[in-house]
This record gives sequence, structure tokens and C-alpha cells, in this order.
Amino acid sequence: MSSESIKKVVGGSPAVRRLHHIRELDGIRGIAALAVFFHHLCFASMARPQESGIRLALYHVSHFGQYGVDLFFVLSGFLITSLLIEDRTRPAYYVNFYWKRALRILPIYVLCLTAVLSFIPHSAGYVVLSLLFLANFARLFHIGVAGPFWTLAIEEQFYLIWPTVVRRRSVDELSRWAIGIFAGAILLRTIAACFGHHDYIFTFFHCDGLAAGALLACVFEKRERTGVLGNMRWLGGAFIVGLALFLVSQFFTPQGGAPESFSADALQTGVTLLVAAMAGFVILQRGKPAMAIFRSRILTFFGLISYAMYMVHAYLMGVYDAYSPFDVSASLAAYWLRLTVVMAATILLCLVVRYAVELPAHSLRKYVLKRPAPETGPDQNH
Repeated sequence: MSSESIKKVVGGSPAVRRLHHIRELDGIRGIAALAVFFHHLCFASMARPQESGIRLALYHVSHFGQYGVDLFFVLSGFLITSLLIEDRTRPAYYVNFYWKRALRILPIYVLCLTAVLSFIPHSAGYVVLSLLFLANFARLFHIGVAGPFWTLAIEEQFYLIWPTVVRRRSVDELSRWAIGIFAGAILLRTIAACFGHHDYIFTFFHCDGLAAGALLACVFEKRERTGVLGNMRWLGGAFIVGLALFLVSQFFTPQGGAPESFSADALQTGVTLLVAAMAGFVILQRGKPAMAIFRSRILTFFGLISYAMYMVHAYLMGVYDAYSPFDVSASLAAYWLRLTVVMAATILLCLVVRYAVELPAHSLRKYVLKRPAPETGPDQNH
């Protein structure tokens, strides 16, 4: 597709409007990372505490931390689609996008896979699938799962196709595509529920969060371009419907068969709507005093290390559990020691990775990214 054709799709001037950094989204990313961390440390790897108190409360609350993954998906869909929209008039559109993805994702990704291959027995099959970004299909090959790579697989499979859609469609058309993908994922989950299936690790069952984020990107790009936001009551509607589906799924929890699958479908749809509405509201209100908590240093710090934190914390937890002599289920002190040590080790390792791996990889962009012509302005690292 020629540059002139792309200009016609975009409409009007080919001038690029750079995406302004939204600090609040760093804070939301930090919330997502902490949610997944506490889910694994305080729920997924723990038996239900028998006594009442803070441990039991943390156990119940951290159960919902698994939906931090869905928040990651919405944020990814918003940010990546925003960048794709603003870069799509450039001749090096594909080259630059995939180089950015490679330098962002692969260094930590390959390091983690190397560790998995070295220290987890019989993990070679999973490592091979992960290198091909097919880890979410491991169970189809009767291969054991050994890490969080399934979520990265969903993203990269989506981004094999989505950049071409963005490049060839107007923003209004992209909005309709995003809505169609969102609705399609729900439809497929509903069809699967008729057969008692509710395992949503496959991309076609779990891409609605990415599509919801892409829709937000289209809405807010149009506001940046025209200065008109339009009627945003649909955000409130999405929140209300999402909350209703979420609550229904919590109170209606049948075991086995189609009823359980329909409940799981309602839960997944409700969660996606809730986190998308939350992200949209924060973007809409960015910079305002009410959003200060999302700009806090603590949350934005965890947002900065969120990718490394997501990738490494479960492995550090496994190492601690393998070598610790303390029974966390029998001792309150052992419980808090485990949580403190794993958190501290995770932060320390993430900082090492940040300065020894992520930033050096980021600096390589100047050697591989193709710069735009002078009239479009200098390229800007994201």
C-alpha cells in the first residue's frame, strides 16, 4: 500500500500527532502487575487459611488478582493501536513496529526461557512452543505449562494481523473492526460454553481485551484529531453491564457442564468490560487531581518494572518454596516472611533486569529503526 493511498485512508494531512505519555496508565499497569503478583503468592500457591483475619481476607481478595492479565490486555490494545495509528503513514511502518516489539519483548522473554530450559525438567517442548509464540496451545500437544508465556502468545498472535488492519483502514473503520473482534470473542466463548468448554487460553477466546483497548485508542485518537470527544456515556454503560455480569457470575457458580461454562463466559466478558471502562475513564480524566493516585510514585514504579515483574515473580516464588524450611500454612511469621522475601527478590531482580537488559536493548533502537523524513518530525522512543 503506497504512502499516498495511506494518506487517503487516514484522511487529510499526513502530519503525525505524537502520542502523549499518559502517566496514569503507568500506575494502572503497576496495579495489574501487583494484582497478578498477589494472586500467585497469596491465592494460587496457598491453601485456604483456616483462621479468620488478614490472611484469609488477602486470600479472598487476591483471588481476583488473576484479572490483572485482562487489564494488561486492554492497556496493550490501547497503547499499541495508538502507536500504530500515528505511525501508519510512514514507509518503515512494519519494520519499525516489529523491531520495537522485538527489543521490548524478546530480551527478558529469551532470558526466562533459557532459565526454564535449564532448571525445569522436561520443559523443552514448552520452550519451543514459547519461542514460536504458541505457548497458549501447549495443552493441545499434551505439553505441560511452565510459565506465563501464554499471555505473550495471545498478544503476538494478535499483532501479527492487527498492524495490517490499522494501516489499511480509517479510524472509524478500525472502531467497527474492534467492536467486531470483541463481539466475535464473546460469541465464540458462548458457542464453546454450549459444549461445556471454558478454558480461555486460546487467542480467539481471549482477544476481547485487546480489541477493547484498540477501540479506546480509536475513540481518543479521534478526539485528539478533531477536538470532539463525543458522547462517552457508553463507558458508564460498559461499566454497569460489566459489573452486572461479574456479580451474576459470582453468585451463580454451578459446577460442571454448560451452566459452569456460561457462568465463566459471563465472568470473562464482565471483567473485560470493567477493566476497559476503568482504563477509558482514567484516560478521559488524565491530569486531574482525582487521578493523582494513578500518578503516584509507588504505582508508576511498579508500572515501570511491570513486564519483568510479571515474567519472573512466579519463578522466584518457586525457588523460595523449594528451599525454604518454613511451613507457610502453619506459621503466620513464615507466611509474611515468604511474601516479604519474594517481593524484595522480585523488585531487586527487576531492577537488575531493567538496567542490565531492558535499557541496553532499548538503546539499540537508534541502530535499527528507520527515521522519518525531516518534515514529519523526528522519531520518538516509546
